[in-house]
Amino acid sequence: MDPLLHPYHHYLFFDLTSDFYQQPKTAQSQVRDAFAEWCTSHDQAIIYTYATRSFQTDSVFMLWVQAKTPEYTPALLGELYRTSIGPWLALTATRFGIVRPSQYSGRTGEPQQVIQNYTERLPYFIVYPFTKTIDWHLLEYDARRQLMGGHIRVGLQYPKIRQCLLYSYGVDDDEFVVSYEAESLEHFQDLVIELRKTEARRYTLRDTPIYTCLYMDAKKLAAWL
Repeated sequence: MDPLLHPYHHYLFFDLTSDFYQQPKTAQSQVRDAFAEWCTSHDQAIIYTYATRSFQTDSVFMLWVQAKTPEYTPALLGELYRTSIGPWLALTATRFGIVRPSQYSGRTGEPQQVIQNYTERLPYFIVYPFTKTIDWHLLEYDARRQLMGGHIRVGLQYPKIRQCLLYSYGVDDDEFVVSYEAESLEHFQDLVIELRKTEARRYTLRDTPIYTCLYMDAKKLAAWL
């Protein structure tokens, strides 16, 4: 898969109001089935579904939408609100960014670690927005490239952890959103602990909130809601 074919990515976090769970079980079941069908009925975008309950205080599930145009996902969201689950939905957080080739390597990442190069999903998905300091942007290009080289070398020591880097400059609150996919949260923590030790860490202004998500296909997520 070419990551640049669907470069506009939204992470959409939703809560379900408590009234939904007070509906008759048959009505809930119908809504869940319709929601699962809706999630899998789009051929102009790629949609992956995740559970977030207990990891986020105001979120039950997350939709990762990859689209060819920035206008597609807002229209998609309006469509979702018009489905039978719409009355009980609350959009509680969003993150948005664009896939672009790195200014340091000219790639979107090492092919074996680029999430979008895979169609099967790993169990754990972490959305990690961050912003660099002003001093970082004032560094000479070669200095930044050298610092990023050390950062990248650490990441390559964890080949089973995939990532997707989005550029959010000017289009969202953060400068970047990087998402990680892993088979183990402990293994991902090991990576983060090592990255904290790199020199480039000095130039991180903000890297919260962090969103931990559990992959579930649409049918499984709908039944789990």
